[in-house]
Amino acid sequence: MTTTTTADLSPAKGDHSLERLLLFSDGVFAIAITLLAIELHVPEGWNGQWASLWAERWPMFTAFALSFAIIGVFWNTHRRVFARMIGFSNGVMIFNMLALAGVVLMPFATTLLYEQPRNGEGAWIYLSLVALVGVMHAGAYGWAAFVTDAIRPRPHWAVRATVVVTHALMPGLACALSFFLMARGVGLLAAVTALALGLLIAGRVWVGRRFGGAA
Repeated sequence: MTTTTTADLSPAKGDHSLERLLLFSDGVFAIAITLLAIELHVPEGWNGQWASLWAERWPMFTAFALSFAIIGVFWNTHRRVFARMIGFSNGVMIFNMLALAGVVLMPFATTLLYEQPRNGEGAWIYLSLVALVGVMHAGAYGWAAFVTDAIRPRPHWAVRATVVVTHALMPGLACALSFFLMARGVGLLAAVTALALGLLIAGRVWVGRRFGGAA
């Protein structure tokens, strides 16, 4: 049985697999965030007034702003996941491609969100997609951190585990909290979600301080 070592992960001369993966990923993020604006249309018979434009299109503008912010956060998360990775592996590539599949579906999910803003099914599809991308980012980091040992400098195992959990849960929780606040204000679901999010962040900070920094 063969094992993967750090030496195996070191890029061979002329091998730019990891760099190509990152360039490809950046291109996907750029295209997805641009496609959000394609669905922004002026309503028929618009009288030229901002008030009437907002009255007719506020769900579209709100969904656009939310998705723009989420894709931006996903890109930053992706950057941080790969910042300390020293080599390419097939496992990381698979998780990364699955995450990108979710990102490219964000414009479609955004359309579902504003076409029927009062229909919960579109919101749940959107939320599920955001959560899925977070889990795939966590999978990519977890594979590099625990399977191929490709994170340098190597963090403490508790830090690595906390990073995986944070990447997996935070996007879904943050998106759910924004939905609950917009739909019902500060209710029970919003309070519980905010508490879970706060505990997740506090745990990440505590582990980082206790075991020597974040990954």
